[in-house]
Amino acid sequence: MSPSRAIFRLATPTTLVMLIAATSNVLYTYYVSRIGADAIAAVSLVFPIALLAITAMGGGIGAGAASAVARALGAGRKHEATAVAEHALVLSVVIGIVFGLVILIGAPTLFQLMGGRGAVLQSAVMFARVLFGGAVITFVGAMFDSIMRGEGNVRVPAIWSSTSLLLQIVLTPLFMFVAGLGLIGAPLAMLASQFLATIPRARYVFGGGGVVHPAPLPRTFALAPLGEILRVGVPASLATMINYVGMMVLTGVLARFGEAHLAAYGLGTRLDFLLLSFAYGFGAAVLTLVGLVTGAGHPDRALTYITRAGVIIVGLLTIPGVLLWWRPGLWLGIFTNDPGIQAVGAAYFRSIGPSYPFMGVAMVTAFAFQGLGRATAPLVWMIVRVIGVVAVALTCTQWFGLGDRAVFLTVAAGNVISAAVMASLFLRVQYRIRTRPE
Repeated sequence: MSPSRAIFRLATPTTLVMLIAATSNVLYTYYVSRIGADAIAAVSLVFPIALLAITAMGGGIGAGAASAVARALGAGRKHEATAVAEHALVLSVVIGIVFGLVILIGAPTLFQLMGGRGAVLQSAVMFARVLFGGAVITFVGAMFDSIMRGEGNVRVPAIWSSTSLLLQIVLTPLFMFVAGLGLIGAPLAMLASQFLATIPRARYVFGGGGVVHPAPLPRTFALAPLGEILRVGVPASLATMINYVGMMVLTGVLARFGEAHLAAYGLGTRLDFLLLSFAYGFGAAVLTLVGLVTGAGHPDRALTYITRAGVIIVGLLTIPGVLLWWRPGLWLGIFTNDPGIQAVGAAYFRSIGPSYPFMGVAMVTAFAFQGLGRATAPLVWMIVRVIGVVAVALTCTQWFGLGDRAVFLTVAAGNVISAAVMASLFLRVQYRIRTRPE
């Protein structure tokens, strides 16, 4: 199969799921906005943590599992892929329990440090405790999808992810308004939807529907499968955590300007997440393809996949970037008519919107590194990037007394530089692979 066809075949189902996710998230935010500005601000505090949880599992530990499964199958070692899948599922349960307990205990302190006060802080704590109390459901469902994507099966994850999202669209207003649960109904609806969609995933994977046939528990606990998962998953998860720690710090910086800044930043980053979901679809495809050719002993072919995917994602993200730079109210007006939020949100999109294609390139390249089984270089760069962006933003606001636009422009510059550095690092790795002796 040609590289472009292979990319589209693997990316299209996931990208279609992302379209449904975009609709679901827009409606989710809309429902929350009907409660009031305090509710938007509260969910804006929780949103970076939710991003951290989702991407640390899907783009971190889940990516490590998908990469390990793909490399094992590419090398013809099906038994090794099965062991990886079994250990990955146990790992997702353990991480879900630990993460939920951390949020249960530490949510008040965390959100206070991020700038939450009064009613906004109380709502954020309540929302987070419910949402992350069911982290095991979220993480196990995501791990089933990662295992299937690692073997090249994107159809089944797409079907049940879509089902979960459509259920969420229906259940959220029912829980919030019909059942009278208010803000707390939103996370309850999400968890209920995810749980219902995880059951058929489990039946498919454990019932032998795929290439890999894992058992619910490992037949034999071993360090080797965990090592294959974690050597990609840990650096990828740490990179995700560091990125969102930086995002949380920036949330705290902007929260000190006022609730309008906090709400606008939350609405802006939510759209960022939705747009990057498209990059995730192509990045996940690149991870699987790069993992397969690496396992088969042809890692030099990875450059072809990443180049084709990069061109596609630049085209996809340039359109919304330009559109929101021109008319930021197209997004902001869905949720609020508050002039303060509108003004800050316009500054956000006119500063960061043009950098969206660069964000996509950096993300796809990071997935390619994971497919190679080399996630350390992206981790090191993420540390440098986050420290640099946070330091410059704090210097601009605390020392020079500059406003929100300085923070937004700093983030945009970081996106551009990140794309250039990640591409350079990948080219360097490819050069070493091509020139190393057989």
